[in-house]
Amino acid sequence: MKSNLDSIILRYVGYALLFLGSAYFLYLARGALPVFFAAGLIAYAFDPVLKILEKRGYSRVGAVGFVFLVFMLLFMLLIMMIISGFQQVQQFQGNVKPYIDSAAHLQEQAHSFVERLPLPENMRMRAQSAIDHSVSNGTTWIEGAAVKIVSIVLSSLGEIMINVIVLPIITVMLMLEMDTIRRRAYVLVPVDHRDDVSEIATSINELLGRYVRGQMVICGLFGALCTTSFTILGMAFGMQYGIALGLIAGIVYIIPYIGMMGIAIAATLTAYLTSSNPMLCAGLALGSCIVFNLFIDYGVSPRVLGKGVGLHPVFVIFALLSGAKVGGIFGMVLAVPVVASLRVVLIYIFPQLTAPLPEIVETSEPPASASGEVAPPLVEPSPEFQ
Repeated sequence: MKSNLDSIILRYVGYALLFLGSAYFLYLARGALPVFFAAGLIAYAFDPVLKILEKRGYSRVGAVGFVFLVFMLLFMLLIMMIISGFQQVQQFQGNVKPYIDSAAHLQEQAHSFVERLPLPENMRMRAQSAIDHSVSNGTTWIEGAAVKIVSIVLSSLGEIMINVIVLPIITVMLMLEMDTIRRRAYVLVPVDHRDDVSEIATSINELLGRYVRGQMVICGLFGALCTTSFTILGMAFGMQYGIALGLIAGIVYIIPYIGMMGIAIAATLTAYLTSSNPMLCAGLALGSCIVFNLFIDYGVSPRVLGKGVGLHPVFVIFALLSGAKVGGIFGMVLAVPVVASLRVVLIYIFPQLTAPLPEIVETSEPPASASGEVAPPLVEPSPEFQ
């Protein structure tokens, strides 16, 4: 008995050491993880397409070859857009000084507008101080961000080129081995719990697959629409950096609410500072962002996301704030699918969470007494109503 207990303790201690060693190794190799994460995400998103092609008679290798060809065409198009966007960021870095002067002029106009408002003196001073603070912080952040982006890209150019080459290779390997990886993962689960794990994993896989593919379509479409709109505004009014703004729009749109607000503000300010007709171009840039957002929210999202992740907007906001607190921007991106996956697990453990609520039936009849007789009214009716 003691020998069996010692072997069990030794086995679990070995599991713990293996887990800690693996976690420490992943921490040391964390710089190489993003490319594997991106490749896994792409392979996961294309896996349903591969299954559809296999059902139509394609071999796994043939299906992967066809899907990979489409992926490479889209990937090369994205690389070309990123190169153009980076060139525009470099151009912006060289033109920061005139934009700061334009921002100072806009600051003076805002001061004049506040001066004309019928406000108490202390409130007027606070409003003007807030304007000065916002303009100062905004120009400093924008200037620093442009310099930081250029310096990071130039200093990491070799690593970026390696990742660009390695990403397609890892992606095609994961596409070929996706089913094997999935079956190997189930082998690690104890036999008594495989049915439960399989059911939960199937539900999470359906939810996350719909979310990942839907977000790829939605973010890509929003970025393409914004790039097209900003390019047209550039040809009509001289608005600059349309490709860079469009790329940023496609990236940040994955963050609910905040991404849309951020790109709308950035596009409006860029249109105002760089175009020949500031007010009209800024209004068109802001309007296009709003129209595209409404079109995607009410026209595209219901078709590609279905019912989404099933979270109430309050929980989405809570997830975003919690993710930002834990992991910054990356945490905000992962917060919604992680919380949605936890919701699937909770519903499986507590199915009564999704049961319909009992209806409360209101009745106007007076309550019955303990003996079954109807209790008399608390107030006797006046004779005129009898």
